[in-house]
Amino acid sequence: MITVLIATVILTRYINDSLEQYYLVTRIYNILEYSLLSYLFYLNIKNKIIRNILVVSPLPFILFCIYDFLISTKPNLPFLPLIFEYLILLLFIVYFFFEVIQETVVEPIYHKTIFWISVAFIINFSGNFFLFLYSKTSYNDEAFRRQFLIIYSSVTIIKNILLCIAVALKETKIDNQNLNLSSIDSELDNYLPFKQQN
Repeated sequence: MITVLIATVILTRYINDSLEQYYLVTRIYNILEYSLLSYLFYLNIKNKIIRNILVVSPLPFILFCIYDFLISTKPNLPFLPLIFEYLILLLFIVYFFFEVIQETVVEPIYHKTIFWISVAFIINFSGNFFLFLYSKTSYNDEAFRRQFLIIYSSVTIIKNILLCIAVALKETKIDNQNLNLSSIDSELDNYLPFKQQN
C-alpha cells in the first residue's frame, strides 16, 4: 500500500505536475502512516487504557485531516495534521519506552525490531516537529525552503537507515513467563574477580 502511495506521489508531483493531486495523496499518506503506527504500538503496548486510545485515535485524526483539507484556502502541504501526528505518536512512543523500562528482560532491548522502529520514528518526529511548526508561516520563503529540504532529507535518511536495521534484525523469541529465574545467582557480593586460586 505504501509503495502504491509513493508511486502515486511521484506520478502526481513529477510526471503529471499536479500540485493539487500531490497534496491530496500526501494527506492520504499521513493518514495511513498514523493508522499503521498506531496499530503497531497497539500491538506492543500492554496498558489497556492506552491500547484503547490507540485503537480509537485514528478516527479523530482522519476527521481532523479532512477538516484541515476542507478549510484550506489553497492546496498546500498538511503542516497542521503533521504536527498533531508527530506530537501524538511521540507521546505513545515515549510511553512504550516507559513500559519497556519497567519490565524485567532477559535480552537487551536493542535486539528487538520494535526498538529500532521506535528510535527511527522518535528521530523523525522530533527532528521534523519544530520544522513543520515553523513551516506553517515560513514555507513560502525560498531560503527557508532550502533549509527545510536539507533538514527534512537528513532526518528522513537517518530514519530510513534505522528502519533498514529493524528489517534486517533477526529477533530471538524468549518466553519471559517460563524463564527459570531461580538459576540466576542473585548474590552479587559473591563475585570475587581477584580471588586467589589455591
